[in-house]
Amino acid sequence: MTEHDLVVIGGGATGLAAAVQMGRMRRTVAVIDSGRPRNAPAGHMHSYPGLDGVAPVDYLATVRAEARHYGATFTSGEAVRVSGDVHDGFVVTLADGNRIRGRRVLLATGITDLLPDIPGVRERWGNDVIHCPFCHGWEVRDQRIVVVDTHGLGGHQATLFRQLSPEVTLVVHSGDGPDEATAGGLAALGVTVVHAAVERVRQADDGRVAGVVLVDGTAVDADVVVVGAPFRPNLDSLVLAGLQLAPHPSGLGDVVTVDETCRTNLPGVLAAGNLVDPSQQVLQAAAQGARLGGLLTAELIHDDIARLQTAQRDATFWDTRYGNQPGQMWSGRVNGSFEVELTGALSTVAPGRALDVGCGEGADAIWLAQRGWDVTAVDISPTAVERAAAAAADHGVKVRFEARDLVTHPPAPGSFDMVSIQYPALRRDAGPSGVLALWDALDRGGTMLVVWHAPLDPDGEHQPGHGAFDPTRFVSSSDLLAWLREYRGHELTVDVHERRPRPNPPTNSHHVDDVVMRLRRA
Repeated sequence: MTEHDLVVIGGGATGLAAAVQMGRMRRTVAVIDSGRPRNAPAGHMHSYPGLDGVAPVDYLATVRAEARHYGATFTSGEAVRVSGDVHDGFVVTLADGNRIRGRRVLLATGITDLLPDIPGVRERWGNDVIHCPFCHGWEVRDQRIVVVDTHGLGGHQATLFRQLSPEVTLVVHSGDGPDEATAGGLAALGVTVVHAAVERVRQADDGRVAGVVLVDGTAVDADVVVVGAPFRPNLDSLVLAGLQLAPHPSGLGDVVTVDETCRTNLPGVLAAGNLVDPSQQVLQAAAQGARLGGLLTAELIHDDIARLQTAQRDATFWDTRYGNQPGQMWSGRVNGSFEVELTGALSTVAPGRALDVGCGEGADAIWLAQRGWDVTAVDISPTAVERAAAAAADHGVKVRFEARDLVTHPPAPGSFDMVSIQYPALRRDAGPSGVLALWDALDRGGTMLVVWHAPLDPDGEHQPGHGAFDPTRFVSSSDLLAWLREYRGHELTVDVHERRPRPNPPTNSHHVDDVVMRLRRA
């Protein structure tokens, strides 16, 4: 499962604009699209300079192509769960079980208009039953307009539409209708107000709107019907614990609460478009998506800088430690638990391609090479690698030694039959990316063998020569297994995960037990 910089849930104007903006900065974006845009019933969209009158379906197709051009990937389906956090990354699960991983998540699912249960409204919605004067008003100018008030906003709508036509009637279908001030304004504008329930929208023989019929049988002629529908955010099927919503000032529904940069109350989760502001047209929704795409791009590079600086500090620490050690730091003997596994449970495995992660001065790598393995051994300390290469030469074996950080510069996927990680010092705050990259370096059927020092009692957590060591800062066996189960569970087999006595521990070590984990990739 590839980690994307951003996973967008929703393939409308907002999500696509964010994908284009970030893609142009060579950021990776995955878009999940259920294919249900709010403006799908409309034949044209308006108030978008340069694109006025374009069909919504054509607009979306054009922007999708642009996003693809800049590297965005698209998955059709419905997101049902968002798990994880900004520290470890997020996983978005789809209804079909597919999962997509990202550093950030953008909710751009939009809203659904909850149309009144009046026959004819749904059938003509987006054509001559409309709700937005800015979206459709110019096209219905000078026509007979009936505004059906179902939720108290009819007076406001009638006032706006009166600017477009002299023939506007407000029918108060339910509720008290406009307040005294609004009623006075409507009277001044010449808007007729009728208090009566609407039985149905009347249609002409050609299917177009001809007016409305009231429950008493009265017909009100019209060419256009306006309704102000409540709405619901398109989040019903999405499990995202703790996401904060609030009532919209109109009283027509709830919206996701965000700050001025589109951040929700959940770190790393953003929301934009109609999901946060139902009044947005395509132009505003796209602009908001483009803006947050720029903000996220800047945020992510600062995260990258911090990660790289941490890696550089780690490399400096270890190289200084090796450099300050006269002679060898370690014993030069193969690690005991590693040897037990290779000569025991793995003794029947044919030698293949092995990656030794954090090889130190090379004892394990040399031991493997002596037994026919094709070994690549990597450490972040150039001094350690120099010593390891010299030791391999002394033993007359060939090992590829490399000084690099495998978290920031991971190996190629599927390139090894075994990955060995002995007593790792992988920072937990780097998240699961490095661990997943090492797992992905395994070929199908390959083995990952990881050995940790078993946790010490509270009085023994400082090992001589190591200084203060906080084990919670580093990836534990539980962390590694949890990440692999979360992100690679479909291809993971746990053969061994146990605590056992450490074979031949150094005499000055407080660590007498190891935690051994042997995993296989399906």
